[in-house]
Amino acid sequence: MPLDEKQVADLKQALRRCRPEVFEAVLKFRNENEVSLAPMIVKGIIERYLPAESKISIADTTPETLLAEDLGIDSLTMLEIVLSIEEALGFRIEDSELRNIRTMGDVTTFINKKISGEPTETASSAVVKKYDRDKIALIVPQQPPFLFIDEATIEGDSLTASYLLKGDELFFDGHFKDNPVVPAAIVFEALGQACCLWVLDEGAKRLDHPVASNEVVFASLDGASFHKRAKPGDRLDFEAKLLRLRAPVALFEGVVKVNGAKVAKINKLILAFGDIESLEKAAEAADAEEAAAVPAAA
Repeated sequence: MPLDEKQVADLKQALRRCRPEVFEAVLKFRNENEVSLAPMIVKGIIERYLPAESKISIADTTPETLLAEDLGIDSLTMLEIVLSIEEALGFRIEDSELRNIRTMGDVTTFINKKISGEPTETASSAVVKKYDRDKIALIVPQQPPFLFIDEATIEGDSLTASYLLKGDELFFDGHFKDNPVVPAAIVFEALGQACCLWVLDEGAKRLDHPVASNEVVFASLDGASFHKRAKPGDRLDFEAKLLRLRAPVALFEGVVKVNGAKVAKINKLILAFGDIESLEKAAEAADAEEAAAVPAAA
């Protein structure tokens, strides 16, 4: 189905820092199914993110060119590249599909398989792990009375958790008078704690180094919406899924429910861990880029 005007405008904004021919190629790929343009599109997106210290230009790359060592692409930059490729080509890339991609040749092979529908390398069957409140408290940095998870289950990239609102939580005293309601910030905090559990236990096993509990911090929230109030006696049920794990960040999406009814939803919840300084630098660069894209006032 051809892209509508809004989709075209969104793509143009997302690819504004790429060469114009990359955007035109994306339109042909999406509207006319010109699949042969995919490698050129991906190269154009990678080129847009190349750091100044990159050893070689994108035009001089070969299938053996290493993404990290030769092009200087770190994990955080790779996350941005993958998100841009997803938006440009219109398909989802699972984190488990990227674990063995090291070279430009790996990238080309992977993209061709995604387009043709061939199976790509994914993780093996996930082990189901269950946690009670005591075990959770041994893993995450949050502790009572600011621990809002009673139990949790992790299965691969997915997790579920729950918390019973007993009514004696301190925030109910002032939120609101004679009408106790859970603050939206607490709902999002609880979901973040569940994601923190995933990073510290499951995520640490996938990284090259352990993650200390005092190294995990909340980084950003995008696409958050609140749909229903939660009150004392309700049980908050959390569902979250890992979208991307690339040190120093983990990206999740999640939803919170009470009795099956949606209370809140988050499209992107980002936790940072380990090398926080590099995340701060990336955030500063993103802010500068966004500011540069805003036209100056007349």
